[in-house]
Amino acid sequence: MTKYTWILGLVATLLIIIVPIFLFAPKGQAQRDTPWAGVPKARPHTDHSQLLKGPYETGPDVTRACLECHPTAAQEVARTTHWTWESDPVYVPERGGYYRLGKKTAVNNFCIGIQSNWPACTKCHAGYGWSDDSFDFSNVENVDCLVCHDHSGTYAKGDSGYPAEGVDLAVAAQSVGRPTRENCGYCHFFGGGGDAVKHGDLDSSLFFPNERIDVHMGKYDFQCITCHQTDHHQIKGRSISVSLGDSAADNQVACTDCHNPAPHDDERI
Repeated sequence: MTKYTWILGLVATLLIIIVPIFLFAPKGQAQRDTPWAGVPKARPHTDHSQLLKGPYETGPDVTRACLECHPTAAQEVARTTHWTWESDPVYVPERGGYYRLGKKTAVNNFCIGIQSNWPACTKCHAGYGWSDDSFDFSNVENVDCLVCHDHSGTYAKGDSGYPAEGVDLAVAAQSVGRPTRENCGYCHFFGGGGDAVKHGDLDSSLFFPNERIDVHMGKYDFQCITCHQTDHHQIKGRSISVSLGDSAADNQVACTDCHNPAPHDDERI
């Protein structure tokens, strides 16, 4: 009997340690939080260096080349707010009708009012040639593929969204890949005329943030699209201030897309 005494003692010790953990652990902690399970697997990258030879004289020349293999991509972009700069019709009780809102049509915190300075404001439009109110939104060949997909680091947009002078469009086209923080930040960090003007919580510190600034991008090297996932070019998410969609059904991002519903012991969180 004595030779089993140490085994019984070990079992008793383990029970004393383990049972209280299960009984008194905060709610939501018993199940391990595995946020990476909520991150979809990225498709393998396709090297475009041999697919897009060029040379290309204009931005729409590049778009037409992209559409040869991605025939519906520009039409998908044309249905997004990145292209329209306005919402679906919203009922306005004070005016007794439905109206489209957005920086295309209203005074707002982005560029105040784009009608006062079309060419400069539309540098951040995902298209080419929006210089006045005659811009043709139905011409999808004016969709700018490079502003979101360039990986060369050499692409830039000038007035009315046209490629800046001196940009080698073939080099940019051959480098394309999934959008990076640099692609998103080009407009979202500097929109409205300067760093952090468009949104106070978005600025150039997020290009290469440390963990204190942004734990997801700084510690885990997330890209913007890791959380702001995209389906047919419709990007999830909304602004914390002015946004074109306000309901939970409007293709939003939630912590619980990746995290347990109650990972914190603090009810305020």
